[in-house]
Amino acid sequence: MTRVPDFTRLPLDDGPVTARGDWSSAFLAETGQTPETLAWATPEEIDVRPLYGPDDLAQVDHLDGLPGLPPFVRGPYPTMYVGQPWTIRQYAGFSTAEES
Repeated sequence: MTRVPDFTRLPLDDGPVTARGDWSSAFLAETGQTPETLAWATPEEIDVRPLYGPDDLAQVDHLDGLPGLPPFVRGPYPTMYVGQPWTIRQYAGFSTAEES
């Protein structure tokens, strides 16, 4: 018998919906810390909170688009590099800056 659960038999419902304030209160009661203490920053200095919800996506405009249609947020081409392979370019001048 394996310790890995059979995910095909697990219910996939979202469970009970709780308000963010209720979750924060339960977190504080359980850990003695506020949820903000678990926030951390990525190497790019992007703050990551411990909990996100649907209201956090209200101001994210690019989620309304589709791949291949404007705005092209995934790259310079509608299909990114599917139909056009990456190119690597380098300018090689002369041997010295003066000669270039």
